[in-house]
Amino acid sequence: MKKTIILLSLFLTFGISAQEIFVLQPVNIDPVDSEKFEMIEKKYATIMAQQAKEDGVIKNWYLMKKSTGGRASDKILYIWVHVYENLSQMNKAGNWWETKDKFGVPASEIYDGVTRYPVGSFMYKTEKSFDTNRAGKYVIFNWAAPTDMVKAIDLADKISDSFKGNMKKSGMTSWGMATRVYPQGEEFDPMFFWDGYETREQALAHLMNQGVLDVVKPEMFAELYELIPKGFSNRVIMEAVTGTN
Repeated sequence: MKKTIILLSLFLTFGISAQEIFVLQPVNIDPVDSEKFEMIEKKYATIMAQQAKEDGVIKNWYLMKKSTGGRASDKILYIWVHVYENLSQMNKAGNWWETKDKFGVPASEIYDGVTRYPVGSFMYKTEKSFDTNRAGKYVIFNWAAPTDMVKAIDLADKISDSFKGNMKKSGMTSWGMATRVYPQGEEFDPMFFWDGYETREQALAHLMNQGVLDVVKPEMFAELYELIPKGFSNRVIMEAVTGTN
């Protein structure tokens, strides 16, 4: 458990570099297969990801699982998070997750009996991030479609600066803002934010505009909801499963 929490810093180590790229790959898994799926990811994928990181092929890799709550579903949502130093590293990464060379068994056999229902692959560029150098286990994923991207980025920059000093007290371990690279279009929200926390309770408090957000001025919230009049299009609490150190 200690290893899981420490190595799953998730978005805690994201830099402020405007070159950083990450890819979210959601996949749905049948509940009866979830235990086996997580075992495979820990036993095989994590080892290969760690090697890829040490070889400079990737920056980081993580597996997240949607925390309980929301509409009832017959599937469990997981998200693979691939983090790259820049676009060049991503393009050169290749299929580092192929298991045959390292373990002598192709991935098709390792995942035999576990049906995966991939949702897609979505690329983002980190615009700004910071952390408290403490590991977090829960991360809120937020998507939004502001009426003015330039103003929204500027406002998010100011809001984050205003609550930065309150992060440790509130159990917040990280915060970040990103813009969508690909795919783009009306159906794909162009802005993405993440909020890392030590506990699920703290993450839920954040969704109630409490905790770290207590210090944000009301006029900033008012300006935010002018830019996103329908609010965030989607907000999901994700829980760390495994990942690189």
